[in-house]
Amino acid sequence: KAFRNLPGVTLLNVNRLNLLHLAPGGHLGRFCIWTETAFQDLGEIYSSETLPRDVMKHADLTRIINSDEIQRVVRPVKDQRRPAIKKNPLKNINVMVRLNPYAKIAKRAATLALLKRAKARAVAN
Repeated sequence: KAFRNLPGVTLLNVNRLNLLHLAPGGHLGRFCIWTETAFQDLGEIYSSETLPRDVMKHADLTRIINSDEIQRVVRPVKDQRRPAIKKNPLKNINVMVRLNPYAKIAKRAATLALLKRAKARAVAN
């Protein structure tokens, strides 16, 4: 237990081993020192099973995950859509009508009132 105070040294119980402690980040090859009782405990834990063997032939996990073949399946290609151009409803009547259907009637009434006033001025002069 005195090894706990050394920087960079991790003590683990054989009963609580996991892959993240033995190979952090998927990089195999961490230096491990086993005690004789740890090997005996391993024999008891895996008595009915065979000891785990290497599943991966290639240890560079990040290169495998970031490869084009894997990423194509995991993250399919998105269709490239251009963002819609925002139109000003104060300048574009069609956009304003989409926001406020009454705007068309109000705009028409304002235009007719303007024409009526212009006609009245022309008659008065």
